[in-house]
Amino acid sequence: MFNHNRRRKLLAGLRHNRYALLVFITCFFHQLSAQAQRINLVFQQASVREVIQELSDEYGYEFIFDAGLLKQAKPISGQWSEVLLADALSELFQDQPFGYRIDEKRIILFPKPVDRQDGYVVRGRVIDSLGKAIPGVSIHTEGLSSQTISNERGEFQLETRPNKSVLYFHHLSYDLRFMDIPPAMAERPLTIMLSLKESMLNEVMITGYQQISKERSTAAYTHVDNEQLNRHINVDLLSALEGQVPGLMMTKNPHGAAPDAPLLRGIATYSSSIGTSPLIVIDDLPTEFTLSDVNPYDVESITVLKDAAAASIYGARAANGVIVVTTKQGKGRGVKVTANADFFLTGKPDLDRMRYAGTSDLIDFEMDLYNRDLARVNGDESELFKAYGSFGGRPRYYSPLFNLNRMLANGEIVQDVYDERLASWRTNDFYQEYRDLVWRNESRQRYNANISQAGANSNTYVSFNYDKANGRVRHNEDQRFNLNMKSTFNLTNWLRATVGVNGTYNAGQSTENVYNSMQIQERYTRIMDTNGNPVIHPYVDLGSSIAGAGAVNGAIAEQIAGNAALRSTGFHLLDALGQGMTHGKTLSLRSFTNWKADLYKGLSYQVQFSYELNQAETNNYYDEQDYMMRMAHNGLLSYQSANDRYVANLPAGGRFYQRNNKRYNYNFRQQLNYDNGFGSRGQHQVAALAGFEMRQTNNPVDIQQLLYGYNTTTLASININWLDAIETGFDSFLYGGRMRMSNPAFAAQQETLHRYVSAFANGGYTYDSRYNLTGSVRVDQADLFGVDPKYKYRPLWSLGAGWNISNEAFMREVTWVNGLKARLTYGITGNVDQTSSPYSTARWRTDRLYTDIDYLEINSLPNPRLRWEKTATWNMGVDYAVLDNRLSGSIDYYNRYSSDLLISTILDATVGATSRVLNAGALRNKGIEFNINGVWFQNEDWRVASSFVFAHNTNRVEKVNTPASTAGSYVSAPSNYFFEDEPFNSLMAYRYAGMTEGYPYFYNENGEVNVAFDDDGVPLTAQSITNPDALVNMGSLIPKYNGSFTQRIRYKSFDLSTMFVFSGGNKLRLDVIDIGSDELLHENLVNRWTDGTTADFPRLLVDYPEDRLSYARNSSSMWRNADIHVRDADYVKLRNIALGYSLPAHWTRRAGLVGAKLTAQINNLWYWSAVGNDIDPEFYSLNSGTRTLPAPKSFLFGLSVNF
Repeated sequence: MFNHNRRRKLLAGLRHNRYALLVFITCFFHQLSAQAQRINLVFQQASVREVIQELSDEYGYEFIFDAGLLKQAKPISGQWSEVLLADALSELFQDQPFGYRIDEKRIILFPKPVDRQDGYVVRGRVIDSLGKAIPGVSIHTEGLSSQTISNERGEFQLETRPNKSVLYFHHLSYDLRFMDIPPAMAERPLTIMLSLKESMLNEVMITGYQQISKERSTAAYTHVDNEQLNRHINVDLLSALEGQVPGLMMTKNPHGAAPDAPLLRGIATYSSSIGTSPLIVIDDLPTEFTLSDVNPYDVESITVLKDAAAASIYGARAANGVIVVTTKQGKGRGVKVTANADFFLTGKPDLDRMRYAGTSDLIDFEMDLYNRDLARVNGDESELFKAYGSFGGRPRYYSPLFNLNRMLANGEIVQDVYDERLASWRTNDFYQEYRDLVWRNESRQRYNANISQAGANSNTYVSFNYDKANGRVRHNEDQRFNLNMKSTFNLTNWLRATVGVNGTYNAGQSTENVYNSMQIQERYTRIMDTNGNPVIHPYVDLGSSIAGAGAVNGAIAEQIAGNAALRSTGFHLLDALGQGMTHGKTLSLRSFTNWKADLYKGLSYQVQFSYELNQAETNNYYDEQDYMMRMAHNGLLSYQSANDRYVANLPAGGRFYQRNNKRYNYNFRQQLNYDNGFGSRGQHQVAALAGFEMRQTNNPVDIQQLLYGYNTTTLASININWLDAIETGFDSFLYGGRMRMSNPAFAAQQETLHRYVSAFANGGYTYDSRYNLTGSVRVDQADLFGVDPKYKYRPLWSLGAGWNISNEAFMREVTWVNGLKARLTYGITGNVDQTSSPYSTARWRTDRLYTDIDYLEINSLPNPRLRWEKTATWNMGVDYAVLDNRLSGSIDYYNRYSSDLLISTILDATVGATSRVLNAGALRNKGIEFNINGVWFQNEDWRVASSFVFAHNTNRVEKVNTPASTAGSYVSAPSNYFFEDEPFNSLMAYRYAGMTEGYPYFYNENGEVNVAFDDDGVPLTAQSITNPDALVNMGSLIPKYNGSFTQRIRYKSFDLSTMFVFSGGNKLRLDVIDIGSDELLHENLVNRWTDGTTADFPRLLVDYPEDRLSYARNSSSMWRNADIHVRDADYVKLRNIALGYSLPAHWTRRAGLVGAKLTAQINNLWYWSAVGNDIDPEFYSLNSGTRTLPAPKSFLFGLSVNF
């Protein structure tokens, strides 16, 4: 195959010689002199194609020719032995309708000149990159001696002469093209393709319903092409979009620590989980898949639809925008193969940034707790430890340090041993051991291969992907296999069919979640001793997750060890990690087909269908000797005193849990499309469509089973009387009372089935490539909507207008402006939230104890006026390109008003309820967004380019009538409780008034302090602050602005790219120590009030007098959530830096490759945050002020080869 650079040189050379190239046949072997080589050939009535193949295969010659030249070629017969190539060719191609030229190892065939002195006629059709006709193209010869204009079908006819064979093609929106068309080429109709001017951003808007050039669109959208998506090595498709789309924000922390989720142009609903993200469309049809389910290497481009003109065609699912994914297909001619190998290595998080207290400080703090508790019982250790329960008396956990004091008090150890052990503990660091022994560097390897074939009547793309990841915690791993196939067939000249399937199989395993936290044990304990031997702890603060058995303490552990009927409570973390592993398998399949029939000029009929299946299987197994099973056995063990017998209510053997669930979805759409131009110059262009759509989502009942006494060899199990186990439980010898079990298979089951039907229409008109008008309308119906006719057929619609200013006559002299367009749109989109119903809903119940009683339990009252949530959007935008297209971009302003939002609303109690979820809320978003792309310097070796993306958004609650709640609710749950005329999801805080002797106090709603002190600074009275009016709004938790800056530098075969991302305008709380708790790990536990302290350090709970403990607990929340602990959440990050190197062509050619590229990349290299204090706002719970593990650096390496 050709190297790309070599192919470009050949094409340029052939254009200079005025010949068209259609077919490349390429074979490389020897590097000998073409003119001097001797050959041996024998042919009998062989075709010219067979002769060419023989010379290519045997002697390594490369032929370049127009396939049409062979149609009139004559058969060849003869024998040549040891003759020079030049001599052989002169005989072989004698009397053929073509000539030839030898250029080293290349033989170029060309039409023989036609002896024409008279004029001749050139006929043809002008199209764009989508194959659509371009009317109004001016075609003329040099000197304008002959000229014409293409008609509404792009067709033209022009008479010229041999000495005027160069034709020029002009259009305001397309690049000038000139083409040498000699008489021989004019013998058949030509197809001339024009490229959209770069000033028009060289984009096509793909909505999923149609493809339309940016010049004719009025919508606000961003198109991200394949080159942009693959500029860096991306973990998934969502990360590939980061920093590329103005207004699209990756919310890593939407409601605390949570997975990444895309948020476009702010929040348009009060729901925290439904309709908060953009709709995903893959190859023209909506899908229930997420972006993480799509192989990034299969994606050709992504179009993000932002305003109503772009997204309203999707109706009630488009309030939060639409992300349209277009997958790859074969390009060019012939078979192409691409292979990629990527390797990811992520380090371990830096524990110092978690600001944990040191081991010795934690021991000192715990000793203070012990001494306080001991003082409460007048120094009587036995009385102190009685409070932690006994056998059969609800035992409670106490720490190893408390147990060490117990052992000293009981005489089990002497003071020297106590001191030695305590000193040894001060040198321990369980957290560091956990980091070293439990964590590992995350690794991932990803391999991808795709094969594509493109021909005149078919196009096929097939890809295979394998992805294996090893998680941070040992034993956690995941494997994924992906197969993607898409084929398009031109069945006739008027019928085209596309079929495809995408399948993903995922298999993984994960450890018990409780073992994934390093706080599972105290910091002064160990995992391994100094000799590298495992440390078995007699007990830990961990109960059984499968039977409700709680943790025990040191005294209880000693008694358990002495009772043969009970099982050991000993624990070693590394052993436990491999116990109770959860294994999961997921199969996702998506098949689709798209048929399009051209009915008449510009009129076509299209039908599409997709079917999706998602099947997941999860299983979990515990051996009977696993820690969780041992604790469950102990908790469920009964003792029959009458006959002095122990009864094990947990069957001997393992525990096996399995769950299977499936999800089925389908989409069906049929539509009529019309796209045509008319008028004398084709100045009128119309694009329209109308159609009908059906959709169904079905989540059947999950299949679950829980088996005890399970044998992994025989697969046998032992039945349990679940009625007794769940309802009455068993007498617990260890814990006292009755211990119950749970079985998730007996939980309430439900099946969810939803059906939707829609009708839609869309149209656009363009006059003279200057003025655009667009409009759309859609009516959606669903199975739960449709009670009140007033709301049943309410349409969702849009209108838009565009002005291509740069195409005006008065702009022709403004040469520094290459493109300028203004846009204005308005429309209404919707959001689907089916958690509410127009009908009364009830659940069929059977009483657990009285099984003969069946009854209905009312779940919700009816909402007869239930309707879609809707969002009305104004959008004004400008697209521009200036300075010879060196600077381009767009700017948009939008105003979105979301109304009829579902929200809990106060009702008159006489209707049977005090509140109900109704369409009674409203929310407004305003924003501005822009992007700037600049090419600062460019020549043959160098290219320096930058891009800057910025978006600013503010929101305001316009309407809310939720039931009033306490101040604490507005502080802890700002997405559920909020005020009118203030930002949604705001950070609310108590107003700090001051501190006296370590006692903080605050202002109430009347501006009065809530604490009265005596002369010694001791609180006399303290009032709780519950009125929300006492709070102050510190600002939004949602960033008001975000964006990115990308710098790219190319030098010859090297390509360096860096991307900075930034976000800000929002607030966060500091991670303040909890003054009302004894469970403290923060380093600030050493910065606390003591006698004589002058700093404003608060007292901790351990420092409070016994008669003031209630004040500590009441003021704890107000102290943590005080306004003095609020900071800006702005940050800037160097998200990644990547260096690519394309191997030289002569290297790859020797290896039989078309091209190869190596890439090295570093992620999360540096960041700055306004708050400082090692807080990374992306990995931090902004409202609760809780740190999560920081993002470590990642190192990525990639290899890409083309065949």
